[in-house]
Amino acid sequence: MSFWKTFGFQAVSAIDTLLDGGEFTLEQLLDEEEILQETKSQNKKLLDFFVEPTTLKKLVEYITVEAAEDADPKRKFKYPFLACEILGSEVWTICHAMYQHQNLLDELYAYFEKDPPLHPMLSSYTSRVATVLLQKKVPETVAYLKTKKDIISHFLKHLGNASVMDLLLKVIACEETSDGVGILEWLCTTELIPSLVGKFDPKLGYGVHENASQALSDIISVSSSANSPLIAQLESEPVIKGLFDNILSSGLSSSLEFGLVVVIELIRRHSNEQTDDLTKLEDLPHLLKIVLQYLDKLLARLQENETEGKNGSNLELPLPVGIIPKLGFARLKIVELFTALVHTNFLCITQHLMEKNFIAACVKVFFEHPWNNFLHSTIETMIQIVLDIDNEALKVGLVKDCKLVDLICEASKLSEQDCLKPKGVRRGYMGHITSITLSLVSVAQNTPSIEQYLTGHEEWNKYFKGAFKTTRDKETKTSYMPTEDFTNEDVEELEDDFDNGEEYNTGDQEFT
Repeated sequence: MSFWKTFGFQAVSAIDTLLDGGEFTLEQLLDEEEILQETKSQNKKLLDFFVEPTTLKKLVEYITVEAAEDADPKRKFKYPFLACEILGSEVWTICHAMYQHQNLLDELYAYFEKDPPLHPMLSSYTSRVATVLLQKKVPETVAYLKTKKDIISHFLKHLGNASVMDLLLKVIACEETSDGVGILEWLCTTELIPSLVGKFDPKLGYGVHENASQALSDIISVSSSANSPLIAQLESEPVIKGLFDNILSSGLSSSLEFGLVVVIELIRRHSNEQTDDLTKLEDLPHLLKIVLQYLDKLLARLQENETEGKNGSNLELPLPVGIIPKLGFARLKIVELFTALVHTNFLCITQHLMEKNFIAACVKVFFEHPWNNFLHSTIETMIQIVLDIDNEALKVGLVKDCKLVDLICEASKLSEQDCLKPKGVRRGYMGHITSITLSLVSVAQNTPSIEQYLTGHEEWNKYFKGAFKTTRDKETKTSYMPTEDFTNEDVEELEDDFDNGEEYNTGDQEFT
């Protein structure tokens, strides 16, 4: 409260006049411009009115009961907004009063029992108020939620509603507070995790798969504790096998794509900063052991063509550079999963992937899709990790058995041929190939077998002394600009194409 108001030098507000004038309605107060300011400054008379059960009930109704289609605009928009601001103002008196009358909490949470879709505005208001009350009254809210048998299943009915899912995540995050200890054990009894995993049934469709994936990824993200009961349940053998059963039960689909997003996030929780060359396959964390059991099936899917997507799909895509094969998000996620496994830095896993030709398959896919930079970045990461491992057999396997050097040489030739065509440009993977080449040269300096192999490789020497040297000479010039690779005629032709409305898109189209 300001100095002037404290000592009586400020005119009485319209709100005080209403409060002191006898009969008035909640709507009359809500129509006053200073209502929110007076609420947050904790005007005692105003708060005394707000915490009356009948007033609180009406405020709750404004955010949980949709107005009639022909209702006054104030009832539709203004009053729900103000009710949300008042109930969510974090004023302790209001929060405390809400918990004095369980019927008010019942009305608030009953909103989530409605069938989807929820009203976008009201669902955001109701979720926000519930979140504020949760954060102000953690133990009381947790105790209340435990009395609501089906509350989590009601939340999950609205899987695609960001506001409701954010509220659920706030409930999960309560475990990090001293007042919320034990909530994860309770959540484990609510079928939260099994229900979300069940959403990956291929019959449920793209939107459900995407929302379930986002929800589980968010749960993994907010579960920072290494001993989270919720994560332990998610990583349990029945649940992980159930997830794989769903995502592998049909062709390449959104179920596979989004299900693998969850598996990848879980794998990343088991990464080591340094290479672990002692752990054997049978001693790996149980999650990793289960995932390894499905690699053969994932490899088979990687080697198939995309057959299903968000909007249907074609096996080929037309780009300005020509007709190219489609990769698809699902196959990209398989590659990301293999890379995530290598990134755990368990030597036994990388050796397994090398021996079973999983890494070789990824390298092959790299060169089959010359315009997919998402793919190139992912596989380059895998290659760089293998080259950094202090294990000569793995490096030799990558260079020779995976045919990395042969494929680099061939790719360089194809790229040069493309450059000779009208409007021709270097293939999209050439920048990554240059980076990989530099790493190979660096590794060869400390690995005699690699140096000997490269020195005796005729095509490598042609590439290294030819196309690679030309590229490096250009890139190391202090004044080099990428446009130097274009002639004036090339630039003029490209400008003409753009002026004529032609689009030059990147390889991102491979995912549509």
